[in-house]
Amino acid sequence: MSQLFIDLGNTAVKWLFNGGYQFALTHNFNINLLPQADEIFVSCVGDSSLLNTLPNTIFVSSEAEFNGFVSAYKNPEALGVDRFLAMIGAINQYPNEDLLIIDAGSALTFDLVLSGKHQGGLIAPGLGKLRTSFDQFSSNSQHIMLTKLADNTESAWEFGTAEMLMNMVNTQIERQLDCFADLKIILTGGDAKMIALRLNHLVEIQPNLVLDGLAIYAQTYKA
Repeated sequence: MSQLFIDLGNTAVKWLFNGGYQFALTHNFNINLLPQADEIFVSCVGDSSLLNTLPNTIFVSSEAEFNGFVSAYKNPEALGVDRFLAMIGAINQYPNEDLLIIDAGSALTFDLVLSGKHQGGLIAPGLGKLRTSFDQFSSNSQHIMLTKLADNTESAWEFGTAEMLMNMVNTQIERQLDCFADLKIILTGGDAKMIALRLNHLVEIQPNLVLDGLAIYAQTYKA
């Protein structure tokens, strides 16, 4: 039985089929881009109507426990399914390790996992959301330039939002490393590589962690 795994986010749609990863920006996405499959598993934090016509589709929800993972949330289903699956994928790839998982996409999220147990996390705007948060300064720039001061408003906004993003990432990494020296830092999401280049810490980049977690989840799924 063929299986298709889809990560439907706010700005991009990613999918995994027969070991190959593909993606399209949401505004360019067409359902005809997807291969046919007998069974389809979806992680959705975006517009689910994009997949309305797909048959045999299973929309995954977060769970309190899964294969040794234990959620920190009092209401486990309220945990974003992308965060849940990223943690499942990370635990599978780095068993018996303490993990800080940073997902840098439309949202910037942090999740701490110790011995498979979720300790909680944080959610903040991602770079794109930061740069469009004020109409008068709105920018579509995806560059992260860390510098001193700017001599024009456009650059001042670009530099300032970059500093905000990177300061939060660095602060969380350093804070958690102070408590857990052997912590493995994992970056995923569309901005992961760009952020990793500007960090002073050793990190692992796993750009498709949600899809990897989705594939693991599907192995034990029972209708």
